[in-house]
Amino acid sequence: MKKPVLIIVNIILAIAVTVIFIVQSSAKTDIAKGFDGNYLNSSFLDNTGLVENPDELTTLVQQTAQKLEMNIYIYSAGHSDSYRSDYSIKHFADTSYDDTFGADTDGVFYYMDVSGKSPACDHISMSGKAILMYQKNIDGIFTRLDNYLPASTEPVRAEHIENAVKEFLSALEDYSTYKPSIFEYYYDSASGKYMFMKNGEFVVSDDRPPVYNLRFMLICLAIGAGIALILYYSIAGNYKFKKSQNPVIYARNENTVFRRKSDNFIRTYTTKHKIETNNSGSSRSSGGGSSSHSSGGGHGGGSHHR
Repeated sequence: MKKPVLIIVNIILAIAVTVIFIVQSSAKTDIAKGFDGNYLNSSFLDNTGLVENPDELTTLVQQTAQKLEMNIYIYSAGHSDSYRSDYSIKHFADTSYDDTFGADTDGVFYYMDVSGKSPACDHISMSGKAILMYQKNIDGIFTRLDNYLPASTEPVRAEHIENAVKEFLSALEDYSTYKPSIFEYYYDSASGKYMFMKNGEFVVSDDRPPVYNLRFMLICLAIGAGIALILYYSIAGNYKFKKSQNPVIYARNENTVFRRKSDNFIRTYTTKHKIETNNSGSSRSSGGGSSSHSSGGGHGGGSHHR
């Protein structure tokens, strides 16, 4: 590669790196709150009245929460919840999770719809690192639960709920072995937040993750290098450069006379600018802008109809 092409590529590289540095410096990034270790906050709440020993299921939930180091809340919706729309179910799950465990902590909220609503709408709300861990496997989790839950028009029995709770906890354990890479991220359109792993920590940011900017830089470099090559070869093709000859072949040394010539500049120029002053005593100041955000955290997950 010729020197002019290298210069152009280096300029493009410098511009791309500068842009990424500016974007990363202005990004609002927070390390998520994670799991506080209090697994006793995890629970199972039965609103159907069918489960005779809900405390036993709560114990299973807490044991799984302790093992996975993650908050877990399971809510079985009863007849009094049948009025909820799909959207309100999602809102209920997201809000209930944040109110119980706090925004952007690690955990899941499972809304089990056995209210008699048709079609039934189950919803899993994910927060923190649970989003990257389970989001890709959410369809598999719902498929496993369908084996234990009745269809919307079928009657609900206590064993349906109990078996579904146990299967949900088993699915969380099975999929917990999935480790998201640094190239994976999740965008929550409701909060406008990006979620990704950085240096082993789960990060919540208002800006795109570094991998997004890296991809942008590589694209810029590829386009810039391609344009540089096209320009170089198009210019080289339009001109026929001949090899330069030694100038001594055109004149004899004894016939060459050098004269010294110099130019003296005797004029100088001065530019004046008037400085405006403000005598009114008023002053102008600039400050940083403020932005407001929703009190709720970012959530992943999804809904499923039976």
